Amino acid sequence: MTFRARVAATAALAVAVAVVLVSVAAYGASSRSLRAELDQDLEETATELINRPEQIVVGLVLQIERDRFDDGRFDDFRGRYRAGFGELPAGQFGGASAFAQVVDTQGRLASLAGDVEVPADFDYLPIDEQVVAVAAGTQRSGYYETVDIDGAAVRILTEPLAPGLALQVARPLDEVEASLNQLAIFLGIGSLGGVALAAGLGLIVARLAVRPVVELTASAEHVAETRDLSFRIETASPDELGRLGRSFNTMLEALENSEDARRQLVADASHELRTPLTSLRTNIEVLADAGALSDMDRAGLVGDVVQQLDELNLLVSDLIDAAREADEDDAFETLDLAAIVRDAAERAARNHPTVALEVDAEPVVVNGVPRRLGRAVGNLLDNAAKWSPDGGTVDVSLTGDGVLTVRDHGPGFADADLPHVFDRFYRSAEARAMPGSGLGLSIVAQVAATHGGSVRAANHPEGGAVVTFAVPIAS
Repeated sequence: MTFRARVAATAALAVAVAVVLVSVAAYGASSRSLRAELDQDLEETATELINRPEQIVVGLVLQIERDRFDDGRFDDFRGRYRAGFGELPAGQFGGASAFAQVVDTQGRLASLAGDVEVPADFDYLPIDEQVVAVAAGTQRSGYYETVDIDGAAVRILTEPLAPGLALQVARPLDEVEASLNQLAIFLGIGSLGGVALAAGLGLIVARLAVRPVVELTASAEHVAETRDLSFRIETASPDELGRLGRSFNTMLEALENSEDARRQLVADASHELRTPLTSLRTNIEVLADAGALSDMDRAGLVGDVVQQLDELNLLVSDLIDAAREADEDDAFETLDLAAIVRDAAERAARNHPTVALEVDAEPVVVNGVPRRLGRAVGNLLDNAAKWSPDGGTVDVSLTGDGVLTVRDHGPGFADADLPHVFDRFYRSAEARAMPGSGLGLSIVAQVAATHGGSVRAANHPEGGAVVTFAVPIAS
């Protein structure tokens, strides 16, 4: 099943559940309301009969004696009853009006008229022990019940009438059940129509809602097939799908930048490695012809080879550090940056014995990777010492807010070089004649970025270069 079909099916299912719940609730409420109205009608009829018991007497006579009178005598009897008591609000059982009967303590139909005998085949309401209890007075309150009589559902109200007598008033539930059946049919048809409409609308809504996802999927497939990382998705909507599209574009941009950086690094590394490898090969080939060299020349060539191997080793180390943005094995920890600065200063002093390093480092706690911070600080100090004249001084200052400032007293940065100081493999015209790979300051910028810090290069007003390296202090 496609995502679009799942959305439509989910919408249809949700509407179906809602419609079924509403329909069941409506059917139940209507059923309770209709039955409550029927119970109220039965109670009103019972109250009227209890207040005028003569209606029960004559009414029962009418029902029993209907078959005993011919039409003329029965109509005459009905006329005399109406003249004396009024119209009886009870008809034959099975009609829409109420049916009433009186039960005595023996569970028999009773009449308040002594000359009336109830036939054995008379249609009467079922009489059980609870009805007899109401007649006998052992159950003082009336009650409702629904019984089945000859296949018809009948609602019966039984109440005390007089000592030794109970009154039963009944009405069939035909009208109530007919109304409920019509309501059930209407709700069923409405529910099916609502579900069908919800499914159709769900398909339309799903098609509109899923369109950005379809476009995003097609874009991802296009990038996967063509490897074109410059491809972008046009997104203008501010909703979640628009955010997804913008995030996808951001990811593509990051991948494109990473790929460009990788290609540039490979190209620059191959270029930088070609020169020392060519020089090494030439010197080794010359050394191979040992008979043509004097001892002094051989010693000089061996010294050059060792120096070139050291430079090549430094270049490879710089390449490794520049190639990785962040290593998963590099765990951040809480450390004192001042201790790292002092250790780096000691190493720089050993490597550059003709330059004095004046260190003023306040204790400052930061979160970082000791090895990478040490490499960055070491690169800063080595770069400053390399550009300082013999007998010169490098000023190193670390403040309590995590800002490290390194100043040398050399020629400073050329104005044309300042924007490119932290670029990979960038070397000024003067630097090309000196040892180095052009990666030292770029590694410093990379370490600052991975630690959430910053780096800045400038010229001091009194001469020399100033590089500021800042990382956030630990909370």
